This record gives sequence, C-alpha cells and structure tokens, in this order.
Amino acid sequence: MKTFGLFPVLVVLIVVVNVVAGCYSSVDAPQLCGVIAWSLTVVLLIGCFVLIGRVPPIVTWVGVLVDQRNKISLSRFQLVLWSLLVIATIITEGILNALWKVPGPLTLNVPSQMWILLGLSSGSAVAAPIVLGMKADKGTLDTNAVMQHAWSDMFYGDETGNADQVDFSKVQQFFLTVVLVVAYATEVVMILLHPSAATTDGKPMLYFPALDTGLVALMGVSQVAYISYKALPQSKTDAGNVVAPPPVVNPAPPPV
Repeated sequence: MKTFGLFPVLVVLIVVVNVVAGCYSSVDAPQLCGVIAWSLTVVLLIGCFVLIGRVPPIVTWVGVLVDQRNKISLSRFQLVLWSLLVIATIITEGILNALWKVPGPLTLNVPSQMWILLGLSSGSAVAAPIVLGMKADKGTLDTNAVMQHAWSDMFYGDETGNADQVDFSKVQQFFLTVVLVVAYATEVVMILLHPSAATTDGKPMLYFPALDTGLVALMGVSQVAYISYKALPQSKTDAGNVVAPPPVVNPAPPPV
C-alpha cells in the first residue's frame, strides 16, 4: 500500500503538465505542446490505474484488468482503454481551452456516438460478470489461481469445456476496439495540432472529433454477439464416459 502514496503525486503531475503546455502554446499558433501534454496525461493516467490495480488482494500492475475469475478480462480491457482516451482528452483540451481564454472551455462537443461507445463498453463490463455468475452456479466456469492471470485470458473461452479454445468473438472485439481507439486518438492529435473554429464567434478551440455512426453500429453488433456467445453453454460432453447398457440375454427355453 506504500506505493499508493504516489497516486496524488501523479494527479498533481497531470495538472502541472497540462498547465505548462497551455502557458507555452497558443490557440492561434498551435505547437506540439498540446500533443505532448495529452500523451503524458495518458501515461500518467496509466500510472494511476496501475497503482489502483495494486490494491490487495490482486497486487499486480494489471490489477484493474483482472476479474473475479483471476483472469484478464476483455470487457475490462475495453472499458479501461476508452476511459483512458476520454479522460485524457477532457483534461488536456479543457485546461488548454481555459488557459487560451476560449469561451466555454469545457464545451468540448463530445459526440453522442462517443457516449454510445462508452455505454457499450460499460454495459459489456456489467453484463459479462452476470453471465459468468450464472455459469459459476452451474459449476462450468473456468477460473485461475490467484496471480495466475495471463494476457491470453482475453482470447480463450470462459467455461471448463472451452477454456483451452480460442473464442473468436473475443478476438473480433479486441481488434475492433484497438482499431477504433487508435483511429480516434489520431483524430484527437490532429485537432490538438490544428484547432478549428468551433465557437459561436468563430474563435478556434479544442473539441472532440466526430465518430462515424456506421463504426459505432458495427461495434454495437459485435458487442451483442460477444455477450450472446458468452451466455451460450460451451461445456463439452465426454462421450468416453458414457456407460453402455448391459447386453440383453434371451432366457433359455423351458425343458420339454
């Protein structure tokens, strides 16, 4: 728990980094300061998440990703990834807008599609434990010993019957999430480099980039398929343990 004392230090550093970037840059002459501040904010937030993950009983640097099965959870990974992106963007863009004296510095025009994506990730993080709880009641849930989690847990099945098989719905979810997060982060960087007119008086400001509705719909369909597949029973039937019925013996004919 001693390392948790670094948590407030990291929070203060996040503020300081963004304030310094705002003081050494201008909305009329954007520099790399905003991008550097945003990147450092992401790194410092990761440090905060690492410290939170080291709170007992799961004392590990990926503790925020480990679920009740002692496995690294894909739904937790998605939620953490989107949270990092959104929180870092709000902090950096909000502080820079304020220091640049932009009217309504926190009017960041967060697109409704972003709220939908966050809702999908949060819904998946809530629904997954419910589904896994039902499997635990049936005695089919596969679990790890404490501290035996691995990154490969995100791609394998959840039941004892398919724990040794790759779950392709998880593979699809992983790559869709990573691609969307990287693409959106790139758009955020471009806006930090080149703020455009987004205020009523035409003054440039920082804001959230738009999200394509089709991509959000694709992510939604994939999430539904992922949770639906997780809910289906996946345990195998061991045909080798089926006992064959005894052979029928015809009785001997009575003596004449």
